[in-house]
Amino acid sequence: MSGKKSPPIFSFLLLFIFYALFPSTGYAGKFLKGRVTKVSDGDTVWVRLENGNRARIRVWGMDTPEKFRSKKLSREAERCAVPMRDVVELGKLATKRARKLLDHRVVLIETHGRGYYGRLLGRLILADGEDFGLEMIRSGYACAYDRSAPGEYLQAEEEAKAERRGLWERNYSLMECLCR
Repeated sequence: MSGKKSPPIFSFLLLFIFYALFPSTGYAGKFLKGRVTKVSDGDTVWVRLENGNRARIRVWGMDTPEKFRSKKLSREAERCAVPMRDVVELGKLATKRARKLLDHRVVLIETHGRGYYGRLLGRLILADGEDFGLEMIRSGYACAYDRSAPGEYLQAEEEAKAERRGLWERNYSLMECLCR
């Protein structure tokens, strides 16, 4: 390489292609408000936004056991050496807890871009100021998603684990495997 800088038009073209392929980056750091219309599973919900649009939200910073057949469910069951139905059972309980906390409630969504499957990533804040993800972890129905979880999520997971709350009481060894 000669050490020359790329021409401005080339840099602009690369930037344009990046934003065309990954338009979700414009969502990072914004706040949206809406009402939860459906809880798909413990970490995925549908929200009717104030502007009338519907959005599928993957809750940022936490993860719950899988409820639906998927490659992830197969991988986790194999890695943890359990039948898939054991993971699904915990996934259904996590979904039930999420419904109790979220069903038809108004939430503030702190956006964090889009995830692997195109879902909007967001931290859900309830009307009383409670962080939904933190509450799911604190009560033992979710794991801190260590790639993005804030320290308070990691601390809440350790406390739920030590006190065997929620799913930790139900199947400690499987939760230990899923939350690593």
